[in-house]
Amino acid sequence: MSLVLSDLLVCCRGLENDKATERKKEAERFRRLLRSPEVVQELDRTSGPKAKGSKTLTWDTVFRFLQRYVQKETESMQSSKSNVTATTLATRKKKMAEMCSLMKYFIRYANKRGPRLKCSEMLKHVMDVLQNSYSCSAYGEDYSSLLVKDILSVRKYWCDILPQQWHNLLNLYCEFFNASSKSINRVLVSRVIRTLVQGCCMQTDGFNDALFAFFSKALLNARQEKHLAVLEHLVSALNSFLRSAAMNCRMRVCRLGEELLPPLLYVWADMRPSSALKEEIVDFFNLQICVHHPKGAKTQDTGRAKVFPKTDFSF
Repeated sequence: MSLVLSDLLVCCRGLENDKATERKKEAERFRRLLRSPEVVQELDRTSGPKAKGSKTLTWDTVFRFLQRYVQKETESMQSSKSNVTATTLATRKKKMAEMCSLMKYFIRYANKRGPRLKCSEMLKHVMDVLQNSYSCSAYGEDYSSLLVKDILSVRKYWCDILPQQWHNLLNLYCEFFNASSKSINRVLVSRVIRTLVQGCCMQTDGFNDALFAFFSKALLNARQEKHLAVLEHLVSALNSFLRSAAMNCRMRVCRLGEELLPPLLYVWADMRPSSALKEEIVDFFNLQICVHHPKGAKTQDTGRAKVFPKTDFSF
């Protein structure tokens, strides 16, 4: 093992120290070491395909050290007193922010020159954090941002994610949305759902049957939604899902479309939607007309007026 990797290994082991002050010192040193071109070059070399089976330090082994660091810090905060002063609370929040920042910094640095980290390990870590009520409330929003910006934005990772992982992630974020989770920004949750629905439709054989009930519940209450960006993400996700489901579940797609027509028309007429949201709504209407009349309609009575009776489209 080279000298620079030996220094990094010592630093990584220091992240597991029982003393919080030592862990903080090593976390700062860890960030400095990552900025070193020699360290990055060595990790790229040891993580490459030619170095398979090597027992030296790699990007993935460093990531495992970082996971244990996050776990140790989380356990430390969880075991500390809940009834504390405002100053202590602010210190904890700052520590959480620094920890999440270090994780994001590492992942972006590792994958800066192309995906180096194993998708399966990153996803497992993200799921572990999000499924734990304490860690999710502490930094669920940071990890959701990391998921959508640094994992789901990488096309190579789309091929590495297993079908069951797609569905597990989607079910989890649908639960977050329905529970109106305060720990994660609602716009961010809907953005993740949009990406996950696209992933499920493209990368898995079947579709998620529970999405019929999810979109029905989420969009029937569209007029109560305070953020139009949430509706934009949800209607876009709905369109992706309906295209995928239309071939095998045409009647259910038709029924869902008829059910969601009034709230979406209300959004169009009374909520001043953005041009992007309008495009998604128009896309939804076009899709419904195609699904109701897969062979086309020859007269107005059997066309749009038949699909959406007594509806005035002022586009």
